[in-house]
Amino acid sequence: MKVLPCIVLFALLAVTATAEGPVPLAEAGPILEKLQRGMASLHSVYFEFIQERHLSLFTEPMQSEGVMLIEKPDRIRWETTAPYQSILLGDRKSVAQFERTDGEWKKLHLGFPQMLQRVMEQMTLMYQGKLDALTSDYTISVVSDSGATIVLVPKDATVRSVLAAVEMKMTPGFTAVREIVMKEPGGDSTRIIMHNEKRDVGFPTGTFDQSKPLDLAAVKAALSHVP
Repeated sequence: MKVLPCIVLFALLAVTATAEGPVPLAEAGPILEKLQRGMASLHSVYFEFIQERHLSLFTEPMQSEGVMLIEKPDRIRWETTAPYQSILLGDRKSVAQFERTDGEWKKLHLGFPQMLQRVMEQMTLMYQGKLDALTSDYTISVVSDSGATIVLVPKDATVRSVLAAVEMKMTPGFTAVREIVMKEPGGDSTRIIMHNEKRDVGFPTGTFDQSKPLDLAAVKAALSHVP
């Protein structure tokens, strides 16, 4: 399950705040309201990402690439394209994972779909700016700089033993997530950089199909006219 660690990290970590410290959620109302307004009208989004896994045992980060697609109200597709190929799909009802083996997609048996489903829901909520829906699981604060950094710290001690917190770096207009930096208690970290974003696109039929997802090349071809 190569994709799972990245998915869990994405949904869970945080980074060092400014010298003034983060602003607690209760005091960051205007910032979060602006974020909510900026992202509430977003119907769908496509973006490509570069993921860097920094481990203390290695001098160079391990890098992977892929795409992420989100469509309201709850559909998400996380696909790793290099150095291996894997697709994770989810909605409010179920999740599915595929891996490319010998030139063909193989659907995997998931031994813990409820956990994956919960994580996928959290990812969708975060990207839609619905941070108030995550307060039961995270302590949320905001670091205001050129834009804003949303910091989520897991309340559960077991989760914190694996993952310290989640930092989401927003654009100055609070309309998109540009980067996620994740740090673990032992010092290792993961950085996800988003680029080539396309907003409010119409995904072709089959994009989120959990039985036979449409090939990514066909999805990209359908979106090729979108600036």
